Amino acid sequence: MDPIHTRYAELLEAGFPRGQVCLTWCRNSDLEEVAHRFGAAPETGSWATPDELEDLEEEHGEELVELTTMGEWTIAMEPSGFQGVRSAVLEPLSAGGCAFSVFWNGELDNEVAYAVDGRVVTSFDLMDIGQRSGSDPAALDGLLRQVGLHDGLPAQARKARVLALGEALSGQRLTPQWLRSDQFTVLVTDPLPDPLVPAALLNPRAPFLDEPEMARILANPSPAVLLDITKLAVSFAVAAIDLEDSLGEETLRVLEHGERSPGEREALRSRLARLRVETDRQAKRTQARSMPGTTDEVMPLWRKSAALVLLELALDPSPVDAARSAAERAGNFCATGTDHMRLRVLSNVVERIAYDLRHP
Repeated sequence: MDPIHTRYAELLEAGFPRGQVCLTWCRNSDLEEVAHRFGAAPETGSWATPDELEDLEEEHGEELVELTTMGEWTIAMEPSGFQGVRSAVLEPLSAGGCAFSVFWNGELDNEVAYAVDGRVVTSFDLMDIGQRSGSDPAALDGLLRQVGLHDGLPAQARKARVLALGEALSGQRLTPQWLRSDQFTVLVTDPLPDPLVPAALLNPRAPFLDEPEMARILANPSPAVLLDITKLAVSFAVAAIDLEDSLGEETLRVLEHGERSPGEREALRSRLARLRVETDRQAKRTQARSMPGTTDEVMPLWRKSAALVLLELALDPSPVDAARSAAERAGNFCATGTDHMRLRVLSNVVERIAYDLRHP
């Protein structure tokens, strides 16, 4: 048997996860610093024996990260998680060095990523190795050839060889003894937010990122921009759906200038909610009498209902909740792919602000 496959079989026999797993190599042997860069709560850190690990894995699931040092490297295993492969985690882990992570959950859900000095340089789907992205997609080509990882291999062979890729990068062998050793465990109870701008929009750079309003929001991802994000999201619905009584424009006015009299915001929310209920009933009646498979009559009603929900949620007293809900639902009214990307970035900004507010 191929030595790489033999080592993988030994790991499986020793208890390496067969279903879902995320394994991350980081050139940093400071366990507490690595835990911090994973976004783990410091007070959750403790050493655990193999028997204790089984109980922790059962109790905490995807929150659990198991850390151990090998030379200058830290190996992080998440038996049910996936934080390590996220760029929000992998890039900080690679600051001043490098980090490599592989995640799979069966065969259809998987990712491999390699970051150097705070930036993901290459990433790919384990089942589509030929399609690599990042600032330097070919960064691992030499090592891919060295371990024989390429398209055309069975799934198990790919898993064995991608672990060998991590070993080749780090110079550290994964052994049954590693799996049976005590691990420093931490919990990621509040995951780090995604980067404001996905890497796919930076190589090449998406032009909309430099539009004045978007550039201003990205330059200052603070509570001060939440209202701007909410208004932008509302404007998508207002442009797409013609609502009676100028409800869209009235919503934007209240957001922009505030209430003209006490209770105006809640009164408007109630009007929107009542109209949504009426619209839903009309849509159901229309659908009941329509020919099966036809949507020409009912679809505009469902879209109107979705717009009313968006406007109602945009008036939420909580600026974070209003911006989050509006940005999430505005995708229903995007006319172009660029608009969808714009909203994805705005949603990331909201989540970053929310995270920062939880961690002052």
